[in-house]
Amino acid sequence: MGIYDRDYYRDDTRSWVGSVGSPGTVLLIASTIVLFFVQAFTTKRQRVSELLEWSQFDFDKIMQGEVWRILTAGLIPSNDIFTLILSMMLLFWAGKEIERVYGTKPFVLFYIFAGIATSLGKLLVGFAGIDVAITSIGIAGTIFAVMVLFACLDPKRTILVFFVLPMPVALLVSILLGLAVLTTLRDGTKVHAVGIVAGAIFGFLFFKLAPAILTRLNSSRRRPARRSQVRIFVDPVAEEELDHVEAMMAQEEARTSPDLPRNARAMDEQLEAKLDRVLSKVAQSGRGSLTVEEQEVLQKASEIYKKKRS
Repeated sequence: MGIYDRDYYRDDTRSWVGSVGSPGTVLLIASTIVLFFVQAFTTKRQRVSELLEWSQFDFDKIMQGEVWRILTAGLIPSNDIFTLILSMMLLFWAGKEIERVYGTKPFVLFYIFAGIATSLGKLLVGFAGIDVAITSIGIAGTIFAVMVLFACLDPKRTILVFFVLPMPVALLVSILLGLAVLTTLRDGTKVHAVGIVAGAIFGFLFFKLAPAILTRLNSSRRRPARRSQVRIFVDPVAEEELDHVEAMMAQEEARTSPDLPRNARAMDEQLEAKLDRVLSKVAQSGRGSLTVEEQEVLQKASEIYKKKRS
């Protein structure tokens, strides 16, 4: 399997929506804003929006068969314009980075399943008999799934809070998550807090499991040998080495040629298998997580490419 066959290195944005840099993120933001205005125009005086009545989380109605609420409750925004603006800013900020790493389709699917995860967390609260009569709607849990995933991808990335205070993104997301949970608990709605926590947990689990799942799905079907490169969060030195390695792996046809000696092909296959594991670890945890042996595998692959190129 070549480097461009790995799902976490692919870039399928050009073929899915268009030439927009982050089409999945733009699509999610646009659809959320449209849904917000739809519910605003369907709201009658002194009544809740008909769209919200149809889509909000309601434990009793879900138990009666209205299972679509599990999907809609975490994807349709509430009628708070301030919350909408803040959520869309966070989605644009973090979503475009996540989309660049995983690709458009995986990111959009991640967002949808994050919304479902928030509802499943609320269902657990309902089964426990807590806040059963409370209805819930909003994308807070889904947005925090995005934020947690972004923080896991690059936890040490420095963010200027209010354009002044430097803060690691992992700390910033942790503070925002804590404030959101405490605010909802103060308002006496445990179900909202559970939805936010469920979304955050889903984002973390996706970060841990996505590389293995995407690679396994990729191995079950054929893909073109070459893919457009997607940058991952690694330091510049590691990124330069990965560029060399990717170019080497793109010459897969030459390595599998019948004219190549069998023992040479076997050695290449062994190196590629080791390299695959190393690059998967770099994509998930960064170059700093590599052992000395894994660093040597990366360096050896880079040197082989340089010799072949010369």
